Amino acid sequence: MAVIDTGIVTIYDLHNNGAQLTAHRIDARTFLAHPSGRWSTSPDEKKAGIGDAKGKKSDDDTGEAMRLKAMPFKSLLAMASKAGVPGYKHMSKADLVAALVV
Repeated sequence: MAVIDTGIVTIYDLHNNGAQLTAHRIDARTFLAHPSGRWSTSPDEKKAGIGDAKGKKSDDDTGEAMRLKAMPFKSLLAMASKAGVPGYKHMSKADLVAALVV
């Protein structure tokens, strides 16, 4: 299974005791370019390069979960019924998507 870079990085707020902020790489560039110098890719020191930020890794994604999340709830119920998911009538949409992806 391939591991891909999601483009999600952690940057640190130097004016707030190094509090972490999880952001998309594009948004992080905007924060890091701010003239206040408040944001960094390291909790200890000022680093403005997004290349220094470590990306988060995720498992291989086929997009199936995204496709299921876009479907109406009733369609998910019907799919869960066909797939024989136990207790599908009492599940939330998120639980149905998780059960159908597996």
